[in-house]
Amino acid sequence: MRNNVVFNSKTYALSNLINDIDTGDIALPDLQRPFVWDSTKVRDLIDSLYKGLPAGVVILWEIVEPGKYRKINLENKREPRFLVIDGQQRLTSLFSIIKNKEIVNKNFKKVKLKISFNPLEEKFEVWNAAIEKDPEWISDISAIFDNSSTYSYINSYLSRIKSKLIEKEIDENKIAANIERVRNLLNYPFSVLELSSSLDPEEVSEIFVRINSKGKSLNQSDFILTLMAVYWEEGRKQIEEFCEMSRRIPNENIPTSFNVINIQPNPEHLVRTIVGCSFLRGRLKYAYLILKGRDFENKVISEKFRKKNFEIFKEEQKKALDLTNWHDFIKIIQSAGFVNDKLISSKIAFFVSYTLYLLGKHKFSIHYKDLETIIRKWFVFSLLTQRYTGSPESVIEKDLTLFKDETVFIEKLEEIMNSELTEDYWKITLPQRLISSSTQNHAYLVYLASLIYRDINVLFSNIKLRDYLNPLLKMKKKTIDLHHIFPKNYLKKFGITDVKNINQIANLIYLEYKENINISDKPPREYWLELTSSLTDEEKNEILKKYDLPQNFWELEYNTFLKERRILMAKGIKEYFKSLNR
Repeated sequence: MRNNVVFNSKTYALSNLINDIDTGDIALPDLQRPFVWDSTKVRDLIDSLYKGLPAGVVILWEIVEPGKYRKINLENKREPRFLVIDGQQRLTSLFSIIKNKEIVNKNFKKVKLKISFNPLEEKFEVWNAAIEKDPEWISDISAIFDNSSTYSYINSYLSRIKSKLIEKEIDENKIAANIERVRNLLNYPFSVLELSSSLDPEEVSEIFVRINSKGKSLNQSDFILTLMAVYWEEGRKQIEEFCEMSRRIPNENIPTSFNVINIQPNPEHLVRTIVGCSFLRGRLKYAYLILKGRDFENKVISEKFRKKNFEIFKEEQKKALDLTNWHDFIKIIQSAGFVNDKLISSKIAFFVSYTLYLLGKHKFSIHYKDLETIIRKWFVFSLLTQRYTGSPESVIEKDLTLFKDETVFIEKLEEIMNSELTEDYWKITLPQRLISSSTQNHAYLVYLASLIYRDINVLFSNIKLRDYLNPLLKMKKKTIDLHHIFPKNYLKKFGITDVKNINQIANLIYLEYKENINISDKPPREYWLELTSSLTDEEKNEILKKYDLPQNFWELEYNTFLKERRILMAKGIKEYFKSLNR
């Protein structure tokens, strides 16, 4: 880096920054990630500006040749004079609101940000349907900036609320002042640092990483993507295109990353997989240094090492983005009963398993049938044990280290699984993990996958649970319901009122909606006899076994029923896991 100062400090009115974005003078460099803020952060930003609080420094890079860049204003074709190095999320949010225009979010979808304002209470909120119907609220503050005359807009608002809120005393002067104050956000002074056009992309990349590494605005995968923007722009675009296409149903019969279980990777997921395959690393900060050309032995940055390591990275990216590899892996996961990404409690577990699949196929040349079996089991094992939950990078690093000097692949994975999935795990730990009222509980989701794997129907229905949970089948969701085996109001008669206890996942079972309505609050004994009146004893027992229901469950005390059903559910999961060997 240079020793001389390479920036100028200036102050811009917000309106000037927004107008420069609108005309195309300000855009984004390729090293920037997509817009990732949620609407609450946008609301808080507007609230801070309204209260006159500091909003941070914006850093722009003055450029002579635009090179590769991304537009904030999707409608403008003009080449920019400045690229945003820091402040993208703030400027993109404010542009969408002030200019009332769509932006592209992290899912590659066009969205229009909508923030609402209550001039009576001086309160900002994220837009919702209730606010839209409330006359006190300006449902979208973009209207304040859209209107050429603030005076006419204020009068229109006052006329509306006076006709709706007849009995409420209204301070018209205060309301007018508050709306005017929102409009005056255009004059908010932003501190801007302009980086010199003499800086080259690699130097700007280094500044970008240094700035963002001070806080939590970026993670290590973003730093790697930043390096790719400088040294291998095509590769970064390939990752982004792969992610984008996974979210689109193909218009033609051309294969894309779109898949039957609706997994939609983010660039971070793919970077983690590629890094794992390239360098057997789980900690991305090490991978970033490797791609920078760090020689860990001599503790120096080497151009030779950078080029060498990027070539390794490129080769492994080809494999990770290869559609045959991708869809073959998806089929393995689907074959284990995970027909919907909503059943997958850990996306990290999914992509670590994909890493292992690629290593098994390309590094160790495992026979495809053996590879499918071990990957299927490892994925389920990862979800059951929450192996990659919490602080996953150290665990991923440890797992991948096993394959640095070993030629044994399947045996190592089997050894880990056998050491953790003991009899105590199946009989004690797993039933304990099924004590939950959350239908997103990791063990419950594996349980549902086990039912799908066994090709179970919805109870007393011809509808397959697999089909009901298939994300690509358009089915009226209300045809199926999660039924309380011991109905809510029935339990309340016995003094059981705790919602978490009533909604225990062991008390839930999928049932056709019409049957659930007919059951209503009937005692379990009564509705069960009605539903099974035409069945033989053998058929009744088969149903109890198939759906992991205790014998004569309707006669059990509620908490005893929950305990016994959890044991049966855990046993069902164990049998399912063991069957994955076949």
